[in-house]
Amino acid sequence: STRPLAVFFEQGDCHACDVLHGQALREAELQGLFATLDSVQLNLNADLPVVTPAGQATTARDWAASLGLFYTPAILFFDEKGQEILRVDSVVGFYRLRNIMAYIGSGAYRTERYQAWRQRQGS
Repeated sequence: STRPLAVFFEQGDCHACDVLHGQALREAELQGLFATLDSVQLNLNADLPVVTPAGQATTARDWAASLGLFYTPAILFFDEKGQEILRVDSVVGFYRLRNIMAYIGSGAYRTERYQAWRQRQGS
C-alpha cells in the first residue's frame, strides 16, 4: 500500500477497547483521520494467520508477542515500507490520539520523530 497502516491489537472482554471504540473512534475528526490510513483489527490472542507489514508470515498472537504487546488496546502505526512509526498503548485521550493522527497524516513521520514534531507544534 502507499498509505500508512494502523494495526489495532485488541482482545475480548477488554473495557479499554470498548472505551476506545465507543468514544474516541466515534469522534468525527478521528474517523476522518483514520480514513486516510489502511487499518486492520487483530485479536492479541488469536491464532489467525497474518503477514506483517515487513512481509513475515506469522499469527496475530506470535506477532503481538514479538512486538512485546501485553496490554490492549494497542494501536501500532507502520509506514509504507513496513517500518513501525510509533505505537499507542492502552486508552489514550482524544487529544493525544488526534496529535498522533495529525503527525502521521501530515507525513512528518518521514522526516522527523514524533517528539521533535510535537515540540515544533508548540504544544
